[in-house]
Amino acid sequence: MFFSYFSTYGPDQDRHPVRATSFALPLAACFATLALSSFSSSVPADDQASFDYDAFILSNEQLQNQQMQQLIKNNQDFQHGVILACGQTISSSAATQPLNQWGHLKELQILWKQSAQQWQKIQMFPLGPNTDTTVRLNITFWPDKKNLVERKVEGLIKQGGDVDLSLGGIAVQGLAASEYLLYDPRHLQHATVQQTCPALQAISEKSLANSQALLTRWQESEFLEHWHDAGLGNDTFASITQATGYLLAGLAQSAEIVAKDKVYKPFRLNTDQARSNVYLSENWRSGLNLDNIQQNITDIEHLYLGADGHNGPHRLLLKKGFTAEAEAIQQQLSTLKEQTSQLQQMQQQAFAQTEGRALAKRFYQNLKQLEQALKKPLPSFNLAQKFNSRDGD
Repeated sequence: MFFSYFSTYGPDQDRHPVRATSFALPLAACFATLALSSFSSSVPADDQASFDYDAFILSNEQLQNQQMQQLIKNNQDFQHGVILACGQTISSSAATQPLNQWGHLKELQILWKQSAQQWQKIQMFPLGPNTDTTVRLNITFWPDKKNLVERKVEGLIKQGGDVDLSLGGIAVQGLAASEYLLYDPRHLQHATVQQTCPALQAISEKSLANSQALLTRWQESEFLEHWHDAGLGNDTFASITQATGYLLAGLAQSAEIVAKDKVYKPFRLNTDQARSNVYLSENWRSGLNLDNIQQNITDIEHLYLGADGHNGPHRLLLKKGFTAEAEAIQQQLSTLKEQTSQLQQMQQQAFAQTEGRALAKRFYQNLKQLEQALKKPLPSFNLAQKFNSRDGD
């Protein structure tokens, strides 16, 4: 869904857009480019806080489409790799060897990681149908407080060559299940390619279907229609300014979820006497847990500054006079990026060492400060309701 907007309003006004035919866009773009090139050198300092409402709406829409399309591409590559690797091995003597001796294991791990890392980039957009808890669990079953993935996947393996994923439920439909098959050290040591391939093939196929459904759900959603036409006002967004406010509120909630589920619980920060529990962290088997957190902070910053690099909540806050609040958010993001880099360098030792847990505690406190900084200007956006991406969890 893509339309061009033309309006008599300037780039700093919340507008009521009019749809125009697409053939006018190249000409308009030409004039816009010429105007920018002749004007940019003389832009006053005050105009650095300008905010293009249309660009904000379209750039976020386009970014989410691109991210979901890339996830589909990565899952296609993963499924294709699984089919080829299993097909080449299943009738050979290597089929009965332990998985940790499988010649195709490393290449499949690389393909799996590309899908898992791409899913992180989608996680942080806090609005729309894909924030639904069930939708996200279909992509990857996490948090998994009771180690359900291991029990359910082992049940699949016992089915033999004819795997029925429906018997394992939602826990075996996504990335967490294939991560177990490709990374769990005990499984790699004791299971064979012959035992693993039927489940791995079924799960990779389901992961691809789930990512395709993710994009379809987004493109056909009423949310996207309302987001696209926010400048006209509708039941979801009274204006593009309000839509920006909802994104700001959603980013605060994304920060809250990262703080609680990815930091507070795995590092067990509820008491000073507790020891960290790496098994509560996301993607602990593949070792992506701390990489994920680093990516999450990067993506929160990206969405805050603008999906197009310019027109995001940050500029709108500056335009509305919230300079101190905008600077506080940027400072928190800068601090958090530095701390995630330190945690990421420690890798899994961060969960085992006192130093790592202390760093995680400081990171958690700063993440909560970011959450509060994002929430502070929200009253001026006249938000009609509170979005909850964990509704029903």
